[in-house]
Amino acid sequence: MSSGGTARGPAGRRTGIRDVARATGLSITTVSHALSGKGKIASATRDRVLRAAEELGYRPDPVARGLVSGRTGILGLAVSHMTDKPWEGTYRPYYAALSSGASMAAVERDYALVVVPGDPVSGLWARVPMDGLIIVDPVREDPLLADCARRGLTVVTDGRPIDPGYEHVPTVESDLNRGMADVLGHLRDAGAGRVGLLSGPQPDAYTQDTEQLYREWCATAGQAPLIESPAPSEDPVEAALRLLSRPDRPAAVHGLNETYGRALLAAARRLGLDIPHDLLVSVMRETDQSSTAEDWDVPLTTLSLDARQLGSEAVGLLIDVLDGRPVRDVLVPCTVVVRASTRRD
Repeated sequence: MSSGGTARGPAGRRTGIRDVARATGLSITTVSHALSGKGKIASATRDRVLRAAEELGYRPDPVARGLVSGRTGILGLAVSHMTDKPWEGTYRPYYAALSSGASMAAVERDYALVVVPGDPVSGLWARVPMDGLIIVDPVREDPLLADCARRGLTVVTDGRPIDPGYEHVPTVESDLNRGMADVLGHLRDAGAGRVGLLSGPQPDAYTQDTEQLYREWCATAGQAPLIESPAPSEDPVEAALRLLSRPDRPAAVHGLNETYGRALLAAARRLGLDIPHDLLVSVMRETDQSSTAEDWDVPLTTLSLDARQLGSEAVGLLIDVLDGRPVRDVLVPCTVVVRASTRRD
């Protein structure tokens, strides 16, 4: 089957494979194989076809190419947390940065990226023709992940699936193992005798792994874990107040994300605690490029996840799976950026 192109000839006609075949004196089949990279074509013949195609301004027609390959050229991205009401304020910066990186990577690979509803009950996501789907932060008993498995849709995830049975799903993750060790070690080196964690109720791998890595660090550091989490509908400031009002109040606290960092600042103000002299605070944030980094009352030390890179890597991983290439899970480094909230000098 032949496919057309996007360039146009003198009469406004789209330049197609027939034009390239006519210019080279080769058959349409030979030209098609040379352009697609399929079939046994001599390198000199392939080079001749490619030169002619470039001179004529030939570009593949994505619609015709899709008919041949069975591909739509569309990748989907869905966020499980979008079904939760607290999602918007807490996670929007992370997902916005991740989507930005994914969109750029998709365009560079000649794909389009579509953000689809994360709630499979509506069935809306299944109406979008797509070659594969990136699921961001799959939750426990994730219904979207299960629905994709039933439909046989190719999936990769940002954040590992929690439930058994999805070990084969390719995954992109932040290197929290190294990142948490670095940020907690920084708090200890900055003079904190006890380090606490303000976590969250989200049933995803990021939350679970953060808590587990914190507990492992505490065991190595010789301190009892000090973890507080808000209930799903509770103001995180209340959880921060509980943590900072304990008889064994931590001298430093790491917040799961920016929302919990702001909650720690608000709770410290209510309790009359000075940051950083009475309390050291660090938080996770989606990137260190956000314009709000210095807008807090006290600039917070951050464990920065490279959300844009995570999105880009997820797209590359998904395309590799679709193309049948061997793949492995991807770890993206985290960076500790020290600011005033952990500087006592």
